[in-house]
Amino acid sequence: MARLAERIETIMSEHGLAPGDRLPSERQLAFTLGVSRSSLREALQMLISRGRLVSRQGGGTYVAAQAGPQALPAIAAALSPLTERAAGEPGYWLDVMELRRSLEGDAAAHAALRATPADRSRLQAALDQVTDAGPQDPEAQARADADFHMAVAEASHNIVLRQVMAGLFDLLQASISESLRALYRQPETTEPLARQHRAIAEAILAGDAERARAAALTHLDHVALSLRPLAEADARHRRAAAVLADHAGADHAGADHARADHRSL
Repeated sequence: MARLAERIETIMSEHGLAPGDRLPSERQLAFTLGVSRSSLREALQMLISRGRLVSRQGGGTYVAAQAGPQALPAIAAALSPLTERAAGEPGYWLDVMELRRSLEGDAAAHAALRATPADRSRLQAALDQVTDAGPQDPEAQARADADFHMAVAEASHNIVLRQVMAGLFDLLQASISESLRALYRQPETTEPLARQHRAIAEAILAGDAERARAAALTHLDHVALSLRPLAEADARHRRAAAVLADHAGADHAGADHARADHRSL
């Protein structure tokens, strides 16, 4: 049934159907797809449950809006205070990676089952961008890496998952921005990361959900393992800088106090 739902989404994409547009009639769709109307209804119901379609009694089936007017801003607003705290608490990156592992395996699996031709084109372009960025520009490579994962999330056709993942990337950047830059400065990380990204993309493009999930989890485990020593070094540097700042502040306060005592004599 998932395959039939995917074929319906392909027809939606090929016909350029936008939110609010009506799908062809059940009879026409069943004929086009070469399936029974009962099978078609099951696939349509699957897409309705995912939020891709809406059914109007007596009025047919329509492409759903991408998101309600308040849903996504509310999610972003809920994550925003965490981003501010993460900047001062580097340990946040561990929570972020743990949650990414929970979400991105599913995102890759859903993308393998749901990606439209347009999604596949975007995913391939994002993969090419990761490859083209290269180790000589760590900032560009980090951006391309994030764009690739967001292309996977887009292809999952789960708008809530996509928004949460966008917030998680903001949290990760806020908590270990220097560690992320350091990761992409290391030549030995370039090939493994490129290989892992290719494995994710190839599994999605092949429509292999379980292989896509496994590839995504393998990649995230590798990233977490590589980031740990870099994040710990960054945290040590921040602690040392904070201690030096405290000492400098204390010395400055002591000097001010001594000058005040001298003036009082």
